[in-house]
Amino acid sequence: MNTTIKASLILSGLVTVLNVIVQATGLHKNFTAGQTVFLVGAIALNVGIVYWALHRGATANGYGLQLLTALGIGLVAGFIITGVSWVLLELVFPNSIAEMRQGAIAWMDAQGMSEAEYQRQLTALDNTTAWSQSLPGFVGTLFTSLVSGAVFAIFKRKR
Repeated sequence: MNTTIKASLILSGLVTVLNVIVQATGLHKNFTAGQTVFLVGAIALNVGIVYWALHRGATANGYGLQLLTALGIGLVAGFIITGVSWVLLELVFPNSIAEMRQGAIAWMDAQGMSEAEYQRQLTALDNTTAWSQSLPGFVGTLFTSLVSGAVFAIFKRKR
């Protein structure tokens, strides 16, 4: 199997497991902890998988091909992660967004925000959908893959 596809499938699977863990444990209800655990975990997995994939092709690929591999991983895994995240939020954990909203409101109440800022944040929370929560996964996966790939390809490439 092609390294780009293999890495994309592995990354998508691991991020899905992380997403399920955050949802199933109720961590998503804690506004700061849930987001922090998911983001740090997803970024670490992404960087690790890109490193692994570029290391596999280091002896045969120059900088351009290594960067193209990272881009491919970001695109393929990003699409899969976005779709799976939508399915999880819409079908598997349908109460997740409402529970996250309640946790965010509790967090905002504890922050002592101005009324105008509170209302602005509340409006944003009211407009949250499974798609609005899932689409940033594509952008984040693509960006993380490209940046980490650009750095790793400097060191992990055919010379």
